[in-house]
Amino acid sequence: MTIVDHTIAGYPDFELGLSPQRAVPYRIYQPERGSHGLVVYLPGFGADLGGYTQSFCEKVAERHGCAALSVEYFCMRSRPQVGAKVTFEPEDRRQLEAHLPLKIARYGTDEQVLKAVCALKPDVPLTLTASLTPPDGSYQNFGIMAALDIVAAINDVLTRYPINRDNIILVGASYGGYLAQLVNKLRPGLVRALFDNSSWAEPNLTYVFGREIGACEYSAGANERVMLAMCVNSPWRKTAGHPHYFGPSEFLIRGFSRSQLEQMVSQGANQTFCLMVHSAEDRNIAPLAAKVEMAQTMLELGWPVEMLIFDASDIDGSYIKNTDHGMGLSMFTFFERGCEMLHTMARPFKYAAAEHVIYHAGKYRYEFDYRHGDIRANRCLLD
Repeated sequence: MTIVDHTIAGYPDFELGLSPQRAVPYRIYQPERGSHGLVVYLPGFGADLGGYTQSFCEKVAERHGCAALSVEYFCMRSRPQVGAKVTFEPEDRRQLEAHLPLKIARYGTDEQVLKAVCALKPDVPLTLTASLTPPDGSYQNFGIMAALDIVAAINDVLTRYPINRDNIILVGASYGGYLAQLVNKLRPGLVRALFDNSSWAEPNLTYVFGREIGACEYSAGANERVMLAMCVNSPWRKTAGHPHYFGPSEFLIRGFSRSQLEQMVSQGANQTFCLMVHSAEDRNIAPLAAKVEMAQTMLELGWPVEMLIFDASDIDGSYIKNTDHGMGLSMFTFFERGCEMLHTMARPFKYAAAEHVIYHAGKYRYEFDYRHGDIRANRCLLD
């Protein structure tokens, strides 16, 4: 199997005014089969990164005779399993002064503090707070930068290889499914279909400023008596007037409210077939009610959408393994079932990626300009 690695430059954060010098690696499998199509696999918050991503892409390329693509988008490595480090903010260290020697709690390195925390043996179960810092210096922007990375990687692939532009499919679970939806928003007409397992219809604020609202993004046991409640580092703040304030405008551009979906339709996003699956029990991580409302609105707007909701009666141990968030779903089976639905549709798709995309979101006008061979994104205050 032919596997080729490439690296492109990442786009700066035009909302926060941060411009990290960074690279975006991507990997393409069997690029010579691109004339049959391109499948882009988008993992969630690192949990299905690495071996699973490679296995999925290899299966797709071998069994479906097309090219497959994986992109290491911004803040992908936000979990310990894929390289994120446990770090301790000043408020975490103040909390630790009651449990560790002062010298370690205040002045120890993050590694020293973590080692000491893992060695704690409290009389009662203890929960401590910490942060997760991705190894590449990224942070949780929630969506926009990651989606632009994916768009940029697809654009680069299209310039390098003879890809069938009429048959580009995105597949993602959880945050990966959300990014698939967001790619379709930021570059309408780019993809023929997206298969979305358990994504958000709107930003979950736990992943934006979870530390400020006391909601951890990820928890893990330091030992059998000590739990670490962790948030990925994020510059966003919920306080109006803060230079990194995450307000209604930032929320809207990352979501799929009726007003945003109507603007998507006006720019051709409804040409993309959307298959969405969700657990009936998913009420906290990616709330089902908001996703159902999103799907219903899309249908009302003439969008080719199929939404399937699974409950305990659908658990088969193979395709559906549980009713938790993501359902332990076999993503390859999900992909194959999505392809079956796609092939039975009479509605053809013709690549027509929008070159100049505009959204009104609250007080801002967001623009995504692809007319110059690269991506130029900005926002400005509406009059």
